[in-house]
Amino acid sequence: MNAVVTPFPTARRGTLTFLRDARATAHVHLLTDVDATALKAARTSSGGKLSYAAFVVKAAAEVVADCPPARSVLLGGRRPRLATVDQVHAKVLFDKSLDGTRCVASGVVPSAQALTVEEIQTALDTYKDAELDDPEGPFRNLLRVARLPLPVAWLAYRAATRDPVRRTGLQGVFSVTSVGHEPVRAILPMITGALGYGVGRIADVPVAVDGEVRIAPRLTLSLTFDHRLLDGALASDLLARTKDRLEHVELP
Repeated sequence: MNAVVTPFPTARRGTLTFLRDARATAHVHLLTDVDATALKAARTSSGGKLSYAAFVVKAAAEVVADCPPARSVLLGGRRPRLATVDQVHAKVLFDKSLDGTRCVASGVVPSAQALTVEEIQTALDTYKDAELDDPEGPFRNLLRVARLPLPVAWLAYRAATRDPVRRTGLQGVFSVTSVGHEPVRAILPMITGALGYGVGRIADVPVAVDGEVRIAPRLTLSLTFDHRLLDGALASDLLARTKDRLEHVELP
């Protein structure tokens, strides 16, 4: 048996750098099922222009905006402190390729709590339609980090994320990761901030409604939170409030 040894792919360096930071987070995961009836109707009403991810970003941003602990950043050291930011930037993950290697790239929707679903979708489309290797595109900073040697990339990452305002501007206050385009029920994301949402597929399943079994669309939504910043009761409340907003979303 032989093994072919190659340099670590450039496309994966950004993820490797991110995970080095994420490993310091005390990850805890929650799951819930969302009645996606209203979501599907809203997306159909938009002619398919609005993605489910845009609705999740909007709902989550409004929930996080009302909860200061969910907008906090841990400042470590011997005397830990918390910095609470006032703007709710949302990080969204995109499936991309660089140099023939498939990878994930992140884009940030600034102040998502103040945007409409349509405005959020416009921001998402900018990232979705962009090429990762475009030096002038929205992923240009990620591309620069990917081209650096790993030790230098880590130092640059630490310098760029030391300030809590700049950190949340680059990494988001919360993140949204979706695998709903595949027959995958759920994803439990890695995070470097206070919390991150995972969006699974929407599937028609039998559910009990008023004592009767019916077929209805269900979306599996997960929430990963940093136990250093939030406890389970508060995180559960955040997930429940996000679920409620998604189940009562208004038609565009």
